[in-house]
Parts: sequence; structure tokens; C-alpha cells
Amino acid sequence: MAATWILTDSTYLAQRMPSAVLDWLEAHGCSARVVVADQGAVLTSLAPLAGPGDLSAWPGLAPGDVVLPRSRHPFALALLKEAEVRGATSVNPWTAVMKVRNKARGTLALARRGIPVPPTFLAHRPGDLAAIDGRFFPLVLKPYLGDNARGIVIVTHPDQLAALEWADVMVLAQPFLDVGGTDLKLYVVEGDVWATLRTSPLQPDQSVPVTADVTPELRNLALACGEAFGLRVFGVDVLQTGRGPIVVDVNDFPNYTGVEEATAAIGSLLLSESATAAGLRSEPTTVAAAER
Repeated sequence: MAATWILTDSTYLAQRMPSAVLDWLEAHGCSARVVVADQGAVLTSLAPLAGPGDLSAWPGLAPGDVVLPRSRHPFALALLKEAEVRGATSVNPWTAVMKVRNKARGTLALARRGIPVPPTFLAHRPGDLAAIDGRFFPLVLKPYLGDNARGIVIVTHPDQLAALEWADVMVLAQPFLDVGGTDLKLYVVEGDVWATLRTSPLQPDQSVPVTADVTPELRNLALACGEAFGLRVFGVDVLQTGRGPIVVDVNDFPNYTGVEEATAAIGSLLLSESATAAGLRSEPTTVAAAER
């Protein structure tokens, strides 16, 4: 089998994912190699990629090896691109991760495919959002590279915008949709889709997620989001409104909290990818042997 790699950082390494997948692989006789981008001394050569002086954060990585990234760290994303250039296959490719990480690009990708999203505005500074019609307030302000609801601010009136400090270079804004403080989370691994109900991350008190039914509409919505980005392992945040489900966020390789089946599904996907890659590697040798 081709080698399996997990690319992460110290923040995510301490979470359920990818640790649960690493344990599952180990229990099934496959020890994945782990690259932690921000832990220890990590040095890599971008050019040349081979020959004297080649230093890689991916020692021993071979074309066809399988990489599963779980990180938003800029250095990790650079290492993911390097692995792909060196011939590795990423379950969630670099292009997909970069597109979904950028909330402006992500919203455009969803809207272009007709996937329901809230009205969304992009501005340089929060004060510039004062030009938005008052009917869209309250506004939810998000960093354009946001993650896990970090940095989100709710603004109830345009007068609050001018004094708002904002460290990011852009601000993305959407109307606050009141759905009773409960979000629907869709989790996907390839074609498998699960759903949980959870307290909105904008609420002060968090509850344990509970399993929800995956209707055909929700399944199709989740898979459409994956196709919009080219993701195979991902999550979708949905608000269930009177006008139907609305997608407010998509993220690559979430924690799959409350979905115990996800660990085996991800592990099985990695094993399948590794076996397929190993088969492709052996084909030229098999053909050559037959010709002799």
C-alpha cells in the first residue's frame, strides 16, 4: 500500500480529529505518518525538489502517497501544496482547502452553483458596511479567513460600525438569521452524510449535539457543497429557516463531534486510497513483466 500521511498543527492534533483517525488506522494495521507543521524544527526545500541539498518536511514521501490535511495554519497549507507537487494525492486538495478557507471565495463558489446562502457583503472596513440597507441588520461580521466562529461580531445598528475595531484586512457581513439558537451541522465523508443539531456557536451556553435525520434535500445540499469546492471530507453549517435550509459555512475536515461513524469512514477512505495508489504504482512493472 502507498503510505498514508496526516498533515496537521499542534492545535488540531490535540482535538478528536485527527487523533481518532490515527488510532483507527493503527488498530487496522496502518501506521500513518504525521507532519505537525508548527511543532519542532520543520524545514523544507521548495527548490530543487530532488538532489543534493534537498530537505523535506515529508521525508520518504513518494508519488502516490495519500495525505489528509487538518489544519488552517499557513505553513501547513504551504506544506500541503509541496506534497502535491512531489506527487502525493490529497484527500482534500490544496485548491479546495484554500477556496473554502477564504469565506469570500467560498460564498461566491456556493452562490454560483445556486446553493442557498444569506445575502453577503464584503468590505475593507466595518465602517464601510454602513451603506447597507437597514433591513439587513443585525449583521454578523466575519473575518474573511475565519474558522470555528472565531472573531465573529454581531452588530445591531449601523451606528456601531464606525467605532468597531477590526484587525483583519477585510470584513464579510451577513444578516443575522434568528432560528432559535440551534444550528444544523451536516458532516460528509465521500458519499456518507450525517446530521446533528447543536447550539449555535453565537450562543453563550453550548449543549451536546444530538443526531438529526438526513433528508434527501439535506443530503443533496451537502453533496452539492462538496462538489462546489472539490472536498471529500467536510462539514456544512446550515440554518433551517422558513424559506428552507441556508448554508452559512463550509469547512474542510471538521471534528465530527457526535458522529462516531465518521472515524471508520475516514479511515476506510484512506485505506482505499492507499490501496488504489499502490495498484497504480505496480501497473507499469506488471505490464513490463508481461512484455518480457
